Amino acid sequence: MTQSKLIKAESTLPVPDQHALIQSEKLINRIKESIHMQGGSISFDEYMKLALYEPGLGYYSAGSYKFGAEGDFVTAPELSPIFSQCLANQCEQILNDLGAGTILELGAGTGAMARDILLELEKQNSLPEQYMILEISADLKQRQQYNLKETIPHLFDRMVWLDTLPEKGITGVILANEVLDSLPVKRFKKTSTGFKEMKVGLGDNQFVWVDSYAEGELLKNIEGLENKLSILFPDNYISEINTQLVQWLNGLKKVLNKGVMIFIDYGYSAPEYYHPERMDGSLLCHYRHRVHADPFYNIGLQDITCSANFSALAEGADSIGFHVNGYTNQTYFLFGCGLEKLLANMDELGIKEQTQIAQQVRILTMPEEMGERFKVMALTTEYDNNLKGFALMDQRVRL
Repeated sequence: MTQSKLIKAESTLPVPDQHALIQSEKLINRIKESIHMQGGSISFDEYMKLALYEPGLGYYSAGSYKFGAEGDFVTAPELSPIFSQCLANQCEQILNDLGAGTILELGAGTGAMARDILLELEKQNSLPEQYMILEISADLKQRQQYNLKETIPHLFDRMVWLDTLPEKGITGVILANEVLDSLPVKRFKKTSTGFKEMKVGLGDNQFVWVDSYAEGELLKNIEGLENKLSILFPDNYISEINTQLVQWLNGLKKVLNKGVMIFIDYGYSAPEYYHPERMDGSLLCHYRHRVHADPFYNIGLQDITCSANFSALAEGADSIGFHVNGYTNQTYFLFGCGLEKLLANMDELGIKEQTQIAQQVRILTMPEEMGERFKVMALTTEYDNNLKGFALMDQRVRL
């Protein structure tokens, strides 16, 4: 997502239409039902899962338009085809090394990334045997199919849509662009009396934060994190932790027999993520290109995200047998994947097109835009080659 200024939700957000409000109310009632069934509160990761993924009602499962100017945010593939063309160059290397293979994209937005990757791979005579898209939203799946049939009809027969991860393992590439940030997380708080889990309950029939002492596996994870970082979290320090990350990765591991997984997302290494000055964590919500920090607003109509912890991703991947092949920021990755060559022919374009592309590249690569905020990590299994995307700068030492 491109960067936006943080605002207060209740004061300046656009008002949803009546249909959206009715849809939201249904989801609110579903979450309240879950809270009542569990004795008055639920963990935040469960709340986040319901708000984002509840079938037919959650943000990613229902039909609201999410991407581009008319949606809630803009992702790199929607911003410019150059992003996907660079990613295609990385896929081309992997597919060529493997002799052939499949690409599996996790959540494909409007289908723009799939379209531009396939067109670039076609130019290079390196098309995958299949391009799979795992899409849980029936509405998005329909839009993707329409868009791709309209724009690349001659490649449409290579497309396969899935509701769940494929049962049969694949050889090739798994792509996850802005997937990690939407994985449900638990929230915790350090207090003078110990660690608390920030759960979600009800007060005056509204969702509120409910603190309870962290215990069991969660407490073990938080204390282990504090020990590993060699710092003590200050009192009233709030942050997030994904306790299901290894389980989620293990599901992907079973799918990829041989090849590479590439994760692209905004995030940090653990020392940056849990810096003592980052007192309120990284929880953000996106609605109509406005960003705020209230997850109890416009429920089911707004995205809820947390920055990716790439140290945790690397550690979890290593624990189940993946190899962390590379880690860098988006700028270095794009240039490693041939951004400069893609821009070499700009002189042939008109001034207007040149200006437009220059602006797109600036947003993709400048540190204050997406260039430094977004990181790229490659995990490999049965694949040992050096990847071109990390040739200019590999920052694994920072993990």
